[in-house]
Amino acid sequence: MRYISTRGRAPALEFEDVLLTGLARDGGLYVPEDWPAIADDELRAMRGLSYAELAQRVLQPFMGGIAEDDLAAMAAEAYARFDDPAVTPLRPLDRGYLMELFHGPTLAFKDLAMQLLARLFDHVLT
Repeated sequence: MRYISTRGRAPALEFEDVLLTGLARDGGLYVPEDWPAIADDELRAMRGLSYAELAQRVLQPFMGGIAEDDLAAMAAEAYARFDDPAVTPLRPLDRGYLMELFHGPTLAFKDLAMQLLARLFDHVLT
């Protein structure tokens, strides 16, 4: 999958290059050139998956050259250190729900992305 800059003046890159580049040279953000669609039956098939399994299934189309087994292993490792098996449990309130984003190893919402991102960097750099 190719990624393009939101400002349109930087070269299109593949996922691994975007991961290592960060911001585009023109100061824009890299976004997918085309957005993959998830069919209704695929969404239904995702019911009951663990957070790590769901993350792998949703992220895989965006990850280009990273093999499914590798991404699945990285996601499983990334979310294994969360102190709630749901990773981001929903708690009922009087009206609606509250999603808890503090169950990661640093007790911060950023753990949801950073735990996987660090493993993606290691994978790509090796």
